[in-house]
Amino acid sequence: MKATQVRIITPTARERASAARPAIMVLAFVIVSFVGIAFLPQAGFNNAPVGIRNPGGDGARALAQVLEHHGITVSEVSATQAASADENTTLVVVFPSRMSAQLAQEVETRASVVYVGLEEEYGGEPPYLAGLHATRSWDTGQRTQPGCASEAAQHASELFSSAYSVSASSSTWHLCFTTDGQNYAYAERVEDGRFRAVIPDSVRVRNRAITEGGNAALAINAIGRTNKVAWFVASHGVSVSSEQVTPTDSPFLAPAFLMVLGSALLAAAARGTRLGPLTPEQLPIEVPAAETLIGKARLMRAMRSYGHAARALRSASASRIASSLGVTYTADRETLAREIEQQGLPPSRYKQLLWGPPPTDEAALVQLANDLYALEKEIRHD
Repeated sequence: MKATQVRIITPTARERASAARPAIMVLAFVIVSFVGIAFLPQAGFNNAPVGIRNPGGDGARALAQVLEHHGITVSEVSATQAASADENTTLVVVFPSRMSAQLAQEVETRASVVYVGLEEEYGGEPPYLAGLHATRSWDTGQRTQPGCASEAAQHASELFSSAYSVSASSSTWHLCFTTDGQNYAYAERVEDGRFRAVIPDSVRVRNRAITEGGNAALAINAIGRTNKVAWFVASHGVSVSSEQVTPTDSPFLAPAFLMVLGSALLAAAARGTRLGPLTPEQLPIEVPAAETLIGKARLMRAMRSYGHAARALRSASASRIASSLGVTYTADRETLAREIEQQGLPPSRYKQLLWGPPPTDEAALVQLANDLYALEKEIRHD
């Protein structure tokens, strides 16, 4: 048998890079995913004034983080959720003047409420303030002391006067931090088991001023009275009955969509077809033809296909016998049998070998192969 030359082809650097591209893409996606997960909360940021997801100067993200550091859960809520806050939750209403009358009534039934930001209530005396009057002061930047019995104010110790404050026509409120005895920077009362507090100037809870004076201490102690805080930034014209919550309100929808889109693009880049000239594929090795035969034989052996192997042996042997006797390969069984008998062989000698039943085990198959080989030699007179 002629030996087949085996040729080994070493892959080029470009081929190695092409083969490694899927793995590189998967690794890149994993890294991007980890980075995305690490920074996913930041993807939910916004620029809403006094919003707990606003890290800018006008946001309240810093206060929310401090409260969470103290074990208090702070969540941004809708009007419907604000109206149904339970007794273990402190409801913070930012810009309460924007609430509808219906929503204001619902909020007033909650157990603990802190109103923040009366900038748009200037000159008014709304029902939810229960005797407080929103005022505007021009005497700003002055140091003020609590001057009241409020624990939250005592913890704050000192505030700087600011533009917005409240005055009172009711003695049910603890009025704290004043420069003139008329306008106050903080008010608090407890009536019928319900806690109410007012921080008239929203700048005190904003990121840009939370660290000034006792602003942080006042906000933390006034708002962090319970283990849960519901933060509601009111909007004009929004009431419990008119509010509609849609799935697109989720701050994590956009990041999730971007991650899915990114994974799809990476998969397309890794497995997609690229434009360019056809590149012939170079096989790494030339396989000898004998290996195909050996592989087929091993497969038959594993499947115990003795009948199939016997038919192949008998067919090949009959073809060689016919060729040696001068019989065409298209001749039928009877024609071949007559030619064999003319060689002096009885039917019992060849019919069982060429057209008998298939062997039932490997030993019988090997014996059949040996007998067929002997029959061929006998007919050829070797």
